[in-house]
Amino acid sequence: MRKAVRQRWIAGLVFLLAALGWLSVEIGWLNFHISAMTFIVTIILAIILGSCVLSLNVFGSVFSLAFLVMLYAGPLGITYLVPWTILGIALLISIGLSLILRPVIHKQRWKKWQHWFDQDNEWHTPNFIDSTGTDNDAYIHINAEMGDTNRYIKSQNFKQADIHASMADVNIYFDKVKIQGDSAIINIDGYMCDIDITVPHDWNIVNNIDPYLGGVEAQTKTGNPDSPTVYLNGRVSLGDLKVLYV
Repeated sequence: MRKAVRQRWIAGLVFLLAALGWLSVEIGWLNFHISAMTFIVTIILAIILGSCVLSLNVFGSVFSLAFLVMLYAGPLGITYLVPWTILGIALLISIGLSLILRPVIHKQRWKKWQHWFDQDNEWHTPNFIDSTGTDNDAYIHINAEMGDTNRYIKSQNFKQADIHASMADVNIYFDKVKIQGDSAIINIDGYMCDIDITVPHDWNIVNNIDPYLGGVEAQTKTGNPDSPTVYLNGRVSLGDLKVLYV
């Protein structure tokens, strides 16, 4: 299902449920009343929650639910838990679910990326777990967790890099890289991290990064048509990504 269609279904269902909820409150099925502002915020949070669940966005799903709980803390009788206890629990749950569901999330994201490219191309499936190989290979795998990582890529036939960063500072230098074909791919899966990527000035960059509660400075650049095109794919959550040209 296309993203726009999926979001339209989510929004439609949320508004239908909102109508049912409003009716339930007015006729006394629910023994509490809510303000117009609370009602509007509830609809917005519910739409965000549904979108995050379908896209397997763990942090977005858990924190959307946490804000909904805080919004109705009074009727639920848990006002003494607002806000820091609920937010702290939400953070721990998000980290735990992210670790448990990581293989499923990576598989789902790769299926999404596959639609962007012709399957006749010889792209490898991203491998965010294995960091084997050298910086001279055509396919580069980088896994950085809870630390600082500096990698100097020197491949003379570069095709693809798979970068996973979790609670880490990562600097990756592609300025010595050569691309023999017309294009290459850099897949990024990062959360709670800072990633700096240095690339040659003549690369044509196409930015397909999906940021969530993070910053991405990866300006799409189309220069010399004879220069290779490099596609940036993936997601950065609660982190920053910068692309620097040399």
